[in-house]
Amino acid sequence: MTHFRDAPAGERLLEPRDVLGGGPLPGVDERVAGLMGALASPTRLRALFALLERGELSAGELAKAVGMRPSATSHQLRVLRDLGLVRCRREGRRRFYSLADDHLGVLLREALYHVDHVRLGAASRREER
Repeated sequence: MTHFRDAPAGERLLEPRDVLGGGPLPGVDERVAGLMGALASPTRLRALFALLERGELSAGELAKAVGMRPSATSHQLRVLRDLGLVRCRREGRRRFYSLADDHLGVLLREALYHVDHVRLGAASRREER
């Protein structure tokens, strides 16, 4: 896969212009919005960060890690699995979950870095006053 601007849409990585519409890849904006919507839930974020931090976890282990009831955790995992953000592996009757790919880990870390950047910037602005 290439990232050259003049390559055909099916042979290059997506770019901001693809989100703006009118290009050969319809629905990119809706897919990105779906991803961001999934990340907009604090409950789902805690589950994703637990998987990022600890790697593969069973549904029960994940419920304990994020302080949720197992039924609520299962519901959130179903949403995340349907969106392609987590993968599931079965071992007997138990299911183990992990992040679907490294890109999601990068996105989660970048979001955390951004929050920290804003937090630290606000602290330095207060000190300047």
